Amino acid sequence: MKAFFSNLFAPVAALATAVTIVAATTPAVAQTPATAPAGPTCEIEQGKPQSVARATLSFARAQAAMKGGDPTKDLKDMVGALTAPNAGTENPIGRAYLLGTAYVFLLEQPAIKPVSVRSAVGFATNPSGTIDLFAAADSSITIVEQSSPACAEFMARFRQQKAWLNVTNAAINALNANQLDSAEIFARRSVTLDRKSPYAYSVLASIAKTRKNYPVMLEYARQTITAAGTDTTYDDIRSRTLYDIAATMTLRAEAATGAEKRTLAREGITAWNAVLAGSKDDINSTQAVASLAKLHIAAGDSVSIPKIYAQMIAEPSKFSEGALLQAGVVASQYKRPDDAALLFGAVVERNPYQRDALNNLAASYIFTGDYDKVLPVVAKLTALDPNNPDNWMFYAFTYAGMLKNTKAARLTKAYTDSLTVYNNKADKMALKVSFTEFSRNNEGTTLVGKIENRGTAAKTYNLSIDFMDAKGNVLFTETASVGPVAPKASKEFTMKNAKTGVAGFRYKPIA
Repeated sequence: MKAFFSNLFAPVAALATAVTIVAATTPAVAQTPATAPAGPTCEIEQGKPQSVARATLSFARAQAAMKGGDPTKDLKDMVGALTAPNAGTENPIGRAYLLGTAYVFLLEQPAIKPVSVRSAVGFATNPSGTIDLFAAADSSITIVEQSSPACAEFMARFRQQKAWLNVTNAAINALNANQLDSAEIFARRSVTLDRKSPYAYSVLASIAKTRKNYPVMLEYARQTITAAGTDTTYDDIRSRTLYDIAATMTLRAEAATGAEKRTLAREGITAWNAVLAGSKDDINSTQAVASLAKLHIAAGDSVSIPKIYAQMIAEPSKFSEGALLQAGVVASQYKRPDDAALLFGAVVERNPYQRDALNNLAASYIFTGDYDKVLPVVAKLTALDPNNPDNWMFYAFTYAGMLKNTKAARLTKAYTDSLTVYNNKADKMALKVSFTEFSRNNEGTTLVGKIENRGTAAKTYNLSIDFMDAKGNVLFTETASVGPVAPKASKEFTMKNAKTGVAGFRYKPIA
């Protein structure tokens, strides 16, 4: 009796991340199809010799018991029939398939331990010896996989049944509970049963990182990336692992000296470039840009810093808002205001309510001497953030620059008058609103700032802030009463809202 397999077991539902609990999926076991399905099939003889036929019947009984009973006895009978001294050696593929099946399903039974006395799982030979069911299942499954490409494909799904899910979950749970020894045991069992999944490698990498064994951490992290491949199911774990590799490289470079420091810095540059190229996470890509700048200095290659953001200038749509903004900061720090203006301008084009981008774009234009471009940028900035004297000073700096570039008497007077007006406006503002945090994620929006009382009497300030999307639509409004604030002192405020999709904010002028 030959059986043809193409989809006997339902594929395991994909795991979300290696730090999230895995959702257990009960294996769906179907009767052997009467006819071969279309396409390549895994053809396995299950009718001979007699030991295989008996094991097949025991498996049928075990399948029936799985629907509400206890299949343990029937699974043990399978092992006993296939390993008895008189079982013979004929049909090694059928024997291996049924033994692997028995081992995998025994691992799902609550009373069965992964490392068991042989008699406890059905062996009559060497009954007092021990057997590692994960290793035994792997050995049997490997024999079937090597028999044909179709069987290799089928058994790959077979490996990711409930036994694998359970032990992978156990590894993740133990890691989250900081039970590193247990997590390592479970993760190694998971890898034994399925070496092509990235999750257990990720757990092992995290364990090594916690133990500060960075060479081992990097090896397991690379194995995680290899196992993840290009499968979009693993985008999150791939991105996080690339970040961990890069962050670890950076730590090692920072701790090293001399030639070793330069070598590790170059390795870190390669790692962060991979993060920047592949990450959809705004925070990760922003950190990548900042770290790349530091590592170029550590590698003694500051001249190559513009390479960090060259592609961003060429194709800004491929990069996150945070990465573009950070790249502009890097360009500014290394005195490349023309590059900085292009990068900050790309952010403003995407999000016209990005205060930091507007602020830095105005400063970049002042450094490049593009004074005519400064004025419309500052107009947008002061409309969003009217009670910050620093914003109004941009006007003064702009007119000061224009004043230096003209010899016309009429313009000289006009620029001088404007410079004086805005300088006085900034100096005489009775308060200053500033912001120290503006975070947006899946959990909502957080804004933290403070109001400085620049006056001579204590005062309480009523603040009303509109939070907007990239088109300027107000998504929600938050208010805060800040004070009383003593003269020459400041007081912090915090606004939180569970709503997402916020691009920027503006507040009503405070008198």
